[in-house]
Amino acid sequence: MKRLLWVLLLIVAFAPRLWAHAFPTRSEPKVGSEINAPPASVKIWFDGEIEPAFSSMQLIGPNGKEVAPVESKVDQKDPALLTLSLPKIEPGKYQVKWEVVAKDGHRTEGDFTFKLK
Repeated sequence: MKRLLWVLLLIVAFAPRLWAHAFPTRSEPKVGSEINAPPASVKIWFDGEIEPAFSSMQLIGPNGKEVAPVESKVDQKDPALLTLSLPKIEPGKYQVKWEVVAKDGHRTEGDFTFKLK
């Protein structure tokens, strides 16, 4: 019985690490926002460090096509920040698609939109 209690205690103690994923905490432009000036980049901050080799982002324009494919990168000073530099974009609704792998190896993905007036 003692052994079972120790096993359960260890599982509970390490459970957050076993099921950890990287999820966005904020972005620039903000999710669903309407902005007046074209952004120089799209930035997404995550709640944990992400793997640079397996994390990416792309911007889909109002026409449904990827905006001038540019390489996204994880910030060297902040390993929880994914950045996509942008060319000058025209007014319209844009979709940001992201995919990251957390340092623990778990993959997450998602998307959000913003509108440029």
